[in-house]
Parts: sequence; structure tokens; C-alpha cells
Amino acid sequence: MTSHFHNDYATLSAPPVRACIPRVTGRMARQPAPMPFGQGRRMLNLSALCVDRHLGDHADRAAITGPEIVSYRSLHERVCRLANALNDQGVRRGDTVAVTLPPGVDGIVAVLACMRIGAVHVLLAGGLDAPAMAAGLSECCAVAVIAGGNAGHDTTQAGLKSMLDRALAMAGSRSRVRMVLVAAPADAPLPMQAGRDHRYDAVVDWYEPDCPPETTCADDPLFMLYRAGGAHGSVHTVAEYGRLVSYTMDMLSPHGDGALPYGMIDMAWRTGQSALVAGVLTQGGTVCLS
Repeated sequence: MTSHFHNDYATLSAPPVRACIPRVTGRMARQPAPMPFGQGRRMLNLSALCVDRHLGDHADRAAITGPEIVSYRSLHERVCRLANALNDQGVRRGDTVAVTLPPGVDGIVAVLACMRIGAVHVLLAGGLDAPAMAAGLSECCAVAVIAGGNAGHDTTQAGLKSMLDRALAMAGSRSRVRMVLVAAPADAPLPMQAGRDHRYDAVVDWYEPDCPPETTCADDPLFMLYRAGGAHGSVHTVAEYGRLVSYTMDMLSPHGDGALPYGMIDMAWRTGQSALVAGVLTQGGTVCLS
């Protein structure tokens, strides 16, 4: 169905290392020519395409299953709370948010919340070490990081957070990160930097469970695919991401049932791809995390 909304696409060349994706408003240092926002035809916000349009008839259908079952109604509320939190903390349309979570409920919510406010999401999951993560955070010019999960060589929550801290320290002045949301159990002892680091639940749960989706246009940047070790990543627009979602699902699930094994979703996520998860949700399917 998404192909009806996305019947053309465009690609933007990614900025080189240490040159950031421009924001919609305000001036940023050492910027090349600004990316055009709001040009081209308007398109349905992909977060609404994944979640909102299923609320009328299928609000109680399972959107995500695994250790936790999340309905489309609950997914909508979680996405809206995080979207409101990001907006309130200064993340704007066109800003980049790095997600270092594994393929789980929090990671999916993070991607959809970024889409909802028009922010560019980049997945830095898959066991990156501190130098590779530092390079990725500098490359994509993320202003916020949503971190946590169990991935990498040290699978303890404290170990993962310490690695992120080392990566940010290595990035130094090249990093634009001003907020880190850490999704971890409340009793997990984690190193936290005052003013920058916040417990995910302690921040997000305070916000309203409703957030109107940002108006998006075909040429707006939406997703950045970063490959560790590369000179730079590639930025995909709203239209191209929608086309990628349609193509991926037509290839992997031609009958539209959205039934994909977890191993395939995990593999896509760990290579920085979120389109497979979005594809299942656009079809009103269930993302199986086990």
C-alpha cells in the first residue's frame, strides 16, 4: 500500500565527515549550501503511515510481540510521548538522532518518534566499539542519542553506557550531542553526566501520549545509513525511504502478510536498516522480536 504514497524518490548526497545535516532554522557553523526543506510535494508522515492509520480498526492488534506485547494503541502512545520529549528537549525537524538500541520495543519507538517530528534517524547498533561509535556520532552530527540495550562485547548496561561515554569523549569537539536518553531498568547502576544524560522513563513518561505528526515533503531528509569505516554515510529522503519500504516488503513478503522471521529483522537492524520494521508496520502486521 505504501507504493501508492511513494511513487517516486530522490537521494541527497551525505555531507562529508564533520559537516552536519542542516536544521530547518538557525545557523550552524561551517555549513555547505543548506538542504531544501519543504520543497516538492507533501507526503504522509511515515510515523502516521506505520501507526496512526491502524488505530481506527486495529488499535488493539499486536504491533510488536516478544518479551512484551505492544498493541498499535500502546505503540502510538509511546511514540507520541517520546516525540513530545524530543521536541521539548530541543530536537527539531532536520536534526539527527542516533539510536544505539537493539531491535526491540524501545528501538522501534525511537525510530518512529524521529519520523514523527521530522528528525533524521541513524542506527548505530550492532556491537560497534568506542572508536567506531565516535566516528559515527561525529559523522552524522547527532544532537541526541537514545541508548541502551544488550549489544556489544560488554553486555552489561553499565558497560554499554561507559562505551558510549568513551565514544563521546573521543569525538570531543566534533560531537554535537547535547542529550542522551538511556533506556535501562531503573535500578541499573549507570554512569550519568549531569545535564546531558537522562533516564528514558524518568523523562519520557511525563509527556502527553498524543503528538500531531510533522508535515513532511518528498525531499526532506529522513534516514541516514552509516557504514563504519566509510568516509561518509548516505542520507535518504522521505520519498526514497518510503520507496525502500515498499520495495523491501514486496521482495520479502509479496503476499502482504508481514510475517518475517526475527533473524531477518535483527540482521537488517544491525546493518543500520530500519525499513524492514517500518514495512511490517505499514501493512498492519506484527513485528516478532523472538
